[in-house]
Amino acid sequence: MSSSNLVVNNSTDSRDDSVPITTSPSPSHYDIVSDEQWYIVQVVNVVVISGLLSLFGVVSNIINIVVFAKQGFQDSMNISLMGLAVSDLCSLVAMMWISICWNPLFYLSDLPFEPRDIMYLTGVTPRYLGVKISTFITAFITFERCLCIVAPLKVKMIITPARTKIIIISIYILMSILLIPFCLGHRLEWVFDFTVNATVLKTTYTAERELLEAITYLTQAVFTTTLSFIFVICCTIVLVVKLNSKTKWRQATAVKGDRAAKEVGIKDQKVVKMVTLIAVIFIVGSVPPTLLFFYMLFDKDFHIDGAYRNLFLIVWSSSFLTETVNSSVNIFVYLKMSSKYRAMFMKTILNKQEK
Repeated sequence: MSSSNLVVNNSTDSRDDSVPITTSPSPSHYDIVSDEQWYIVQVVNVVVISGLLSLFGVVSNIINIVVFAKQGFQDSMNISLMGLAVSDLCSLVAMMWISICWNPLFYLSDLPFEPRDIMYLTGVTPRYLGVKISTFITAFITFERCLCIVAPLKVKMIITPARTKIIIISIYILMSILLIPFCLGHRLEWVFDFTVNATVLKTTYTAERELLEAITYLTQAVFTTTLSFIFVICCTIVLVVKLNSKTKWRQATAVKGDRAAKEVGIKDQKVVKMVTLIAVIFIVGSVPPTLLFFYMLFDKDFHIDGAYRNLFLIVWSSSFLTETVNSSVNIFVYLKMSSKYRAMFMKTILNKQEK
């Protein structure tokens, strides 16, 4: 579901731990949200809205990948945007699987596995990994544009296409390595389930699970979430401030008759505005899960095994929407603000020439 769901699952029964229950709560359960209310939100938020959004996002990111591949990888920005499209695609495919697993028509079917149990390893974890990779690639893109504004004469030598490829690949590898401890504490095994009198595929846990989850919590949730979020905000602020100052300078230069400087300035401004909009969309989409994560540090009842389990699930399922939107809407930004992307999109996807 989110960074929190990778580390707060402490039940010993894997099926009960991951399944949003619909039975009556026990006397010790004082959740302010009923199981019936959570069931409704589960279907509306996760199955319908998030499912449809993720389907659209999968299609839009496949289109992005095709367009960027047609444009080539001679430009470092193109390489970064390709890396972002791939990670967004991975997270959205995983989100589609989560939506399917939470569909009552699916998990109430006669299946050799419990969908809502195995989805944490097969859906939630890949989705989380894709979101984290996208986060750091967004941070790198905003940083690269900051260098273009602050040191325009040196940025071509500092961030070359070859170095950009290495950085993007390194982000994928590093984020994957940081999830290894969590995966070591969880595994998929065929287990005989007496409740259904059959052998089913379930999630099981190792004895070191709590330690491994604590390591994941510190590296992934605390360190990477906070660092990347603050870094993108700082870079975006620098972009906006520097863009305004550069715009005034180029306007003054244009008044003196330097048309070449004016044309270069317009091109730079378009790219910076596009990157700034991508960063702003990321920040808006990341605010809810980031605030919820920090709230969990102070309220021990607000987690999947706490007194407010249903409220926790509803809030986090709602945060799915913002992250899913964040991974799906970049195609509109590219079409609106990049003439090169728009021209290649028209030629490749619509088989038309832009007028």
